Parts: sequence; C-alpha cells; structure tokens
Amino acid sequence: MEKISIRPDRPQAIFFCLLFLVFSLSGCSPAAKSSASRPASGKQAAASSKDKDEQEMAEQIIGDPTFGITAEYFRKTKSSGSKIRLFGSSKREKELEKRLAKLEQRLKGLPERATDIHGLPVLRRKVVLISLLGDLGLDVLSLLPAALRRTDGIVPVDSNELAFLLKKHGYTVADLASASVRREIAAIAGIQAYIFVYFPQGNAATAKGERSALRLDVIHATENVLIGSYLATISQFDKVAKKISKDIVRGTEWSCRIVKVEDGHVYLNSGRLTGLQPGDKLNVYSRGKEIIDPITRHSLGYGLGSLKGTIEVEQLFGTDASKARIIAGSGFTTTDVVKMAELAE
Repeated sequence: MEKISIRPDRPQAIFFCLLFLVFSLSGCSPAAKSSASRPASGKQAAASSKDKDEQEMAEQIIGDPTFGITAEYFRKTKSSGSKIRLFGSSKREKELEKRLAKLEQRLKGLPERATDIHGLPVLRRKVVLISLLGDLGLDVLSLLPAALRRTDGIVPVDSNELAFLLKKHGYTVADLASASVRREIAAIAGIQAYIFVYFPQGNAATAKGERSALRLDVIHATENVLIGSYLATISQFDKVAKKISKDIVRGTEWSCRIVKVEDGHVYLNSGRLTGLQPGDKLNVYSRGKEIIDPITRHSLGYGLGSLKGTIEVEQLFGTDASKARIIAGSGFTTTDVVKMAELAE
C-alpha cells in the first residue's frame, strides 16, 4: 500500500486533525464500533446511517485526488444538510472561524470580501480619476490608482477603458466636466464616484510635485454631490486613499449593469475585482425617471424603477465580469440597474 505522508506546514494537516476529532466526537471510535453487534435502537440506527454517510465522504476524498479538503467538509452533515461549528462561541474562537473562512476563499481562488468601517462585507465601488494637473497628471494617474487599489473599497476604472467608452459615445475626458455627461457614463459603466485631482488655489507645483499639496474632490457619480475633499502630497497618497475609500463606501450604494442577456443568463460588468462571488444574489430593477430639483433645477439622478427579478452569480470571468443565472423574473435589458440582494456565505 502506498504510504501517504503529510507535511505539517500544510493546511491539509490541520484539516485531517480536525477530521479525527470530528469522527471521535461523533462516535466513530474503535470503542463505538465494538458495540455494532448489539441490536440497534432507533438512535443507534441513525448513528450508523450517519457513520455510513461520513465513510462515503471519506472514500470520495481518498478516491478523487482533485477533491479539495476544506473546513466545509468538517462542517457538513451529509444526511441532513446541516452544518456544525468547528469552533466555539468565544471571541477568540469566532475570530478563528472567520480566518478559516477567508482561507477557504483563497483556496477556492475567490476574491476576499472588502469590509466597511463596521467590519461588514461590502462590494467595491468603481471610481474614475480626472486629473487637472497638466503634465504632472501622468505621475498622479499612475500612483493614485495604485494607492486606491490597496484599499478595501475601491476599484479605479482603467484610463484606456474609460477613453474607449467616452469615444464610443462621442465624448472626450474634458466632457466629464459636465455633470450630465458624468451621469450618463456612470450609468453605462456602473461608476459610483469621480475623483478630481488639482492644485488648490495659490499652491504652486515644484519640479515634480512631490512636496506640493494636491486637492482631491470626490463627487457622487449620479447625484452631483461632494462626498469628500482632501489635501495630500503624492507621498501621502496611501494614507489619504484609505480615507477616500471609507467615505465612498459610506456615501454611495453599489450597483452594476447588465451587458448581455442570453439563454436564461445575464452577464454583468462586475466580478472578481468588485468582490462578487458565486452564490451572491442580485436584484434587477428597471431604470427610473430622472429627478430634477424644482428649485435649483439640478438633476438629483435617476430614481429606481420596478423590481424585475432576481439573479444569482454562477461564474466569475475576465478581470471584473461575471455570469449569473436568472432565478426569478424576465424581460431583463442592458439598461436595467443591478443591486445587491444577498451575499453568499
């Protein structure tokens, strides 16, 4: 028989140790087996059935080397579909449970959830950077997006993708100075905020701009509302990016757009980078009418139309796209608005 060796530094070793503990606690010990010759009561018959199910699961793992052994295996009770908790209810044990859940996600190749200021899971917001710095803007537009990507809540839209999108609709980057153009592009690309970067009045640039404080104004993508305004030098981008991320997550609601409907499935312009995962459920709404403030005559954005149905994410693909199956409703179009209904566990 081939000898199976397990390196102690691998996560699988922990799982096998836990497996032994689970089997021991559930009565799969040699002592429990010795009583198999006695007449089986109802409880004993149920336990025997459970033992058989667990044995089948173990044989499936042994017989299929591609079967991943994760904590889900230990939580699962095959016969009832219920789950058990690996750890207890203390603060330390709950933290271990969360850490193990994150490890499972990494082992599956899925993105980790971003979290808000309260530690609750959120989906990352897409933002567009607009530089008003002239030639210095080339440096800013390479360093600031990198700092934003290192935060939990932000996905900067690629400048080439933005330029292509604007050109397709007959616009240039300069046209984003218009609130109406920003709203239109935001609706098309699922953008939640715009970040304008410029020199504050009376603050002259140095040769490279490292010591000059820059002003960063964050504008809501559809409501033309100032979410936040910040002063920072290039060397402070990492610090200010964390503040910007928290404020954008707090001040905006996540949404995305359907890009294609085909054979009972819809394709979305959000996926891995955004933080979507298979099993996430999303609601699909028709696009409502534009709301105009009767006094200022300024647009307040578009209202939400009627609920058209619900979809469930099945597959992530590309850099930031996903495929979802339709589980309720019909008549979905590429003008519909998609919002979160329920995050998968």
